[in-house]
Amino acid sequence: MDLTTRLHLLDLVRLSASAESACRAAERAETRARLRRKDAAAARRRCRSTVRTAPSSDLDDAVKALADAERDFEARAGRAEAAALRWRRAFSASERADARLGEELARTRKLTCAGGPRRKGARLTAEVALLAELAAMPAELIRAASALLVQSSAGKDSVVALARVVRWATAAGCLDKVVVVHADIGQDAEWPGVRDLARQQAERYGLRFVVVKAPDGFLGMVEKRGLWPDAQNRLCTSTLKRDEAAKFFTQIVDELGLDEQALLVNCLGIRADESPSRRKKHELAIDHRASNGRRLVLTWHPVFHLSETEIWQEIVDNGLDYHPVYDTLIPRLSCIFCVLASFDVLVRAVRLCWVWGLETPKTYVDLEDRIGHRFKNKFSLAEVVAEAERQEAAEGPITWRRGDAIRRHLGDDAAMAYLHRLALAA
Repeated sequence: MDLTTRLHLLDLVRLSASAESACRAAERAETRARLRRKDAAAARRRCRSTVRTAPSSDLDDAVKALADAERDFEARAGRAEAAALRWRRAFSASERADARLGEELARTRKLTCAGGPRRKGARLTAEVALLAELAAMPAELIRAASALLVQSSAGKDSVVALARVVRWATAAGCLDKVVVVHADIGQDAEWPGVRDLARQQAERYGLRFVVVKAPDGFLGMVEKRGLWPDAQNRLCTSTLKRDEAAKFFTQIVDELGLDEQALLVNCLGIRADESPSRRKKHELAIDHRASNGRRLVLTWHPVFHLSETEIWQEIVDNGLDYHPVYDTLIPRLSCIFCVLASFDVLVRAVRLCWVWGLETPKTYVDLEDRIGHRFKNKFSLAEVVAEAERQEAAEGPITWRRGDAIRRHLGDDAAMAYLHRLALAA
């Protein structure tokens, strides 16, 4: 099967999934409308009973209340009827999308899944298989893409993902398709120099560099909600990064000016061994939220199967620059105070802020006090700062050397070779 057919099938998968999602939403809306109509009918019955039993002095008010109840019931009945019609239309559209996908799969892949409704299992099986085939042919995927967007946090995984995409795109003669996108979460939330480092990493290859940013940033978002994000509600990723990047999808499709649906390949530096939830992801996936008739968005994880040691080996082998935060043995270049970080890592982050003269610990503790919500269920940031003060008094400021991150993972020889290579390139 050729690449064009695979992409056509993936778009049919997208349409089928979208139609099913719309059908479920219409069904929920129809259920809500029926319940509201039922409530309105009960209210109308109560008003009718009141009119029959009301004394003459209260009759005018009772009649007025009944008239209001009648109008409310008629309005809700109309909305329930309209919701039921929308659900029937959505159900029919979902049936048609399923049938079309089933027919195409049966024709092109010799699968016996055509005909009949609600074949979600067959659709997911086909989706996973098609995406696995595309992930195994990166050169062909890159040549087919209208644009390759590399989401860069400037972190170790991002820089290796970028280097891999650049290498494959160069081999395919498509380096001009690559755009580096950095989501800025706010000066008070990011480590100093992150944005500039992401820019430098893009400029190394002569790539276009785009910054997207939510108006209020991380701290503004927390203050508005009155809550910190957590592992189940990672709004720092979804709202400040994913949603802002999706706005750029619209912009770049407009810039491309294509007559047909654009294929956007969105590259993220995510690895399977980072967490159990990430292990459940796939190397390549359809972004159903971001895809539509104008664009099919595939999310690609170029470093998905690499271990942390292999990431650092690629950094050394390719002389890739990384942020000094890693040398302080803070494992992730995310928010200064990441909601997923352990207590010990957060303590170290506080102490690093003091070395660099950052007011971030005080800013965060003040915000924690103001909104009345602990940074994490198990402990507050005030407790983190108190422990940092205790360690600082006992040990003095933290110290580190350039290359300590590499020493930790690959040994002193690798760190010396890396530093020597950087010195030659300077």
